[in-house]
Amino acid sequence: MAIKFNASEHHTIGIELEVQLLDGETLSLAPVSGKIIEALDGLGGSVKHELLTSNLEINTDVSRSVTDAARDLYSKFDRVTKEASKHNIVPCSAGTHPFSLWKDQTVTEDARYKRLLENLQIVARRFNIFGLHVHIGVGGGERCIYVMNKMLYYLPHLLALSANSPFWQGANTGLNSYRVKVFENLPIAGLPFYFEHWDDYTRLVENYIATGTIETIRELWWDIRPHPDFGTVEIRVCDIPATVKESLALAALIQALVKKFEDEYLKGVTFLRPHSAVIRENKWRASRWGFDGEFITEDGGGTIKAADAIEILVSSLEGEAEELGSGEYLSYINEILKHGNGSKRQLEVWRETGDLKEVVKDLLRRLTEDLRTGLGR
Repeated sequence: MAIKFNASEHHTIGIELEVQLLDGETLSLAPVSGKIIEALDGLGGSVKHELLTSNLEINTDVSRSVTDAARDLYSKFDRVTKEASKHNIVPCSAGTHPFSLWKDQTVTEDARYKRLLENLQIVARRFNIFGLHVHIGVGGGERCIYVMNKMLYYLPHLLALSANSPFWQGANTGLNSYRVKVFENLPIAGLPFYFEHWDDYTRLVENYIATGTIETIRELWWDIRPHPDFGTVEIRVCDIPATVKESLALAALIQALVKKFEDEYLKGVTFLRPHSAVIRENKWRASRWGFDGEFITEDGGGTIKAADAIEILVSSLEGEAEELGSGEYLSYINEILKHGNGSKRQLEVWRETGDLKEVVKDLLRRLTEDLRTGLGR
């Protein structure tokens, strides 16, 4: 089977948000995605079902810039919020729900989801998690593989910034991102491999399909993967942050990184690949401590404060962000570094109140204020 990569130009961007749907009174997850999506059919598929009916996905159109994506995302999120309110439902943005139980969730009526549930059993039923996915257009399959290989070292940086899932089923997990640990239970999930070239990737996919390991490339649940149909590299490692503004900041960082690495590919820049053990350990550290811990350096021989590593990375991308017109969004990463990621804020509220409902209320307040500010721009 030949897998064609439909090349994209100009580093186009697409953003996907997996959003929680909460009962307005109990603040628990509510199985109502079908009602809301059906009422929003005029959005042309931009609001989609997920595996569980307490979750829906909001997608931007293909955008030329983060600014365009922001306008699109705020508008669609506002429409979802207004429709949800008719059913006494409120959208919420976090990588896990602090106290709702996975066993209480229902699966969306869909043939693909039913097949996944049959194949994966409890692994699928526990998949009560919510992420941010960002697509960036690249100019060909070989470029995509080069970008993926270089991006691997920086996936823990993105996870540390986005971490927003410290609670699971009413318990403090002790992690900044418990979502990624649930996600890693899926087969063919987590960090992908290094690939030598596009044919190396397609050969693996062909073997997976021939052996019945997967049916489609959608079942490669890696933290970063090619999306040949869209002509993008898709970054999937992030928790969904508490606000759209934070998601846009991460999208700007990802877009600038992809541009930098694709430009380096075109210039013939070679690089030493950090050992997979370094990346795997850094991902654990990001999951455990967010950016309050340390990362192992690319050469594997030392450490650097994670916050310092992220600050250096952001500074190195200012030129790319200026060319892309996303400097304002990229600069907001420094505000996240200053005030803390979503997990830090959730934990602060919990320690002050001892009440996970107050944690949810704070998440809702932050999102509501962000939507109000973003729509008013």
